[in-house]
Amino acid sequence: MSVLERAEKTVTRRGLLIGLCVAVAVALVAAIPGLLTSADNGKKVQTAASAQGAANTQPGEGVINAIPDETLPTPPGIDPGSTATTRPPLVAGVTFTRPTTTTTAAPEAAPKPAPAAKAPSGSPPPTASTGTSKPSGFTPTSTCHNSYDPSCGPFSWQPAPDANQPISGQVTPSNKTVRAGDKVTFTVTGTDPDASPLQECNIDFGDNQGYHCDPRPSIDPSYCPAQYGPWTPPAKQQGTVNTTWDHTYTQPGTYTITFNVRSAMQDCNNPYASQADLKTTVVVTP
Repeated sequence: MSVLERAEKTVTRRGLLIGLCVAVAVALVAAIPGLLTSADNGKKVQTAASAQGAANTQPGEGVINAIPDETLPTPPGIDPGSTATTRPPLVAGVTFTRPTTTTTAAPEAAPKPAPAAKAPSGSPPPTASTGTSKPSGFTPTSTCHNSYDPSCGPFSWQPAPDANQPISGQVTPSNKTVRAGDKVTFTVTGTDPDASPLQECNIDFGDNQGYHCDPRPSIDPSYCPAQYGPWTPPAKQQGTVNTTWDHTYTQPGTYTITFNVRSAMQDCNNPYASQADLKTTVVVTP
């Protein structure tokens, strides 16, 4: 084989090798777009550069950048080293925050005041308080009945009490005539049909000797507070007395003995309270 023939074969082989390399390169270049568009179920993935270019060529359309931008500052409260942290979405490389919507609840309506209680039928109209201090033991009343409140007006019985029944009784000495120095026993009996208890109060044996009593309502003004407005009369109660008293006369003479007997004498303003003087006579001889 001549030198010329060998040279031709070498050139031919080199041309075939170069052509094969070019064909492979063309095939690879053609396959790259298909690989990029067929991955991830047809979703389009762009690089940061292509996204930036698309944003610049099409104003007004936001493109989500799938590549974290490490150059942006980390939001407050986010741990930069945490792999579970999701950064805020980026639109054209700019962060944004949605405004918080605040709902203001309507104020609740104030509760309606409770209706005032109605006064019982037939009750007298209420009267304004005069500011007068109440006596000890005062019990407030809403109808001015059995009241100690001066604003209730003058005192009166309602209904009017029945007629007061008098006390009946007597004093009986053990002897009507005795000698000086002898003891005499006096028996006191009495009844009050509508008031009790029945008690002896003032006793006079006729010789400047005797006993005296002072019922508390008569000596202590604060014991019975003033009554105002209508009052209900107390219930009637029968009272009786049956006691004995001993006395000795030292001087001859005729003596008149008096026992003052009272019913309900410690009560305050009892319309059935009564009193009576029961008397007898004793003659004392030398």
